Amino acid sequence: MLGDSITAEGDWSAALPDLRIRNRGIGSDTTADVLERLEDSLTGPPGLLLLMIGTNDLEFGVAHAQTVRNVCLILDRVSAAAPDTRVVVHAVLPRRDRYHPLVAPLNAALARVCGERDLEFLDLTVHFADADGMFDTTMTDDGLHPNGQGHRRWADLLRPVLES
Repeated sequence: MLGDSITAEGDWSAALPDLRIRNRGIGSDTTADVLERLEDSLTGPPGLLLLMIGTNDLEFGVAHAQTVRNVCLILDRVSAAAPDTRVVVHAVLPRRDRYHPLVAPLNAALARVCGERDLEFLDLTVHFADADGMFDTTMTDDGLHPNGQGHRRWADLLRPVLES
């Protein structure tokens, strides 16, 4: 699993004890940061790479086009370095702040890239959103990161993807 603090804060070994998961999430990481450390994250190489990145790009004012270009570069490098790795791009989760309106357009762009590349796009936002499309307050304490209940739901939703 490769991403930012949302990935990093998950105790994936405890949540999914029967699966071997390497957590390569680092707090505050942007798509550019993942690009810089990608080679180190691909040691193995992994059989499956779940990539969720982009929420910090929103916060740091990175244009959607640049975020999408960076994700494309990440995908290109993964394909070159680990061509047998199954890649699943995970939608950016909803937020409860001023960046919330930027999430859906970014996810639409990421889904389009995955469609063009015949890659899996995993959109679980409906499972974390309230009636207004914002991060459900039962799933988050700070409006950005899943809380314990959010992580449990996430793990339950990820299990079939990781096991397939």
